[in-house]
Amino acid sequence: MIQMKADFRPMTRKLDDLAKKQIPFATAAALTKTAKAAAGSTRKELPSIFDKPTPFTMNSIAIQPATKNHLEARVFVKTQQAEYLGPQEEGGVRKPKKAALLIPQKAKLNSYGNLPRKALATLKARKDVFQGQVKGIGGFWQRPERGKRRDGSYGTIGALNRENGFLTGLKLLISFASKAAYKPRFRFKDRTMKTAQTVAPAEFKKALEQALKTVRR
Repeated sequence: MIQMKADFRPMTRKLDDLAKKQIPFATAAALTKTAKAAAGSTRKELPSIFDKPTPFTMNSIAIQPATKNHLEARVFVKTQQAEYLGPQEEGGVRKPKKAALLIPQKAKLNSYGNLPRKALATLKARKDVFQGQVKGIGGFWQRPERGKRRDGSYGTIGALNRENGFLTGLKLLISFASKAAYKPRFRFKDRTMKTAQTVAPAEFKKALEQALKTVRR
């Protein structure tokens, strides 16, 4: 979250008392428009920061507008999205709320590169998939397909590896991890503040000009 405050006094010193009454309205309008511009700019950059961000991620940035009685606007990442975008901001380790983080390996992903919402229920219902550990690696494993062997009999296709004791045809679909490390790449505060500092003076000038047009003399 970033909070934006601004000192526009140098731009208003020559105004008379009647005009100065419009300053809070102009300031609130300028801060709100600045916040919207900063949020919009950062939102547009999300596809270049993350690979195929979902609509949920694209809708992660919000603002709180300023008012004449509270001359402060906020740009922030919504609570739910902040849970997984937070570690991407400054880097760090993310630990699961439940038993483990799910790391897709050979499982089918949706168009955004993520596990579909019902992926786990679907895998649990499949007879050729089991949940467990193989060689110390926990996850969802797919057994080799059953079919006709070379000797003409029917059963599981895949040779038993005597060295490691499991069928070589096993496929790891999803692995379990106790934590995941992230490097900082979001840079939400830097990106948002950069835009805010760039557009704020022009937005205040426009807002003040508009406000002065309504002054009753």
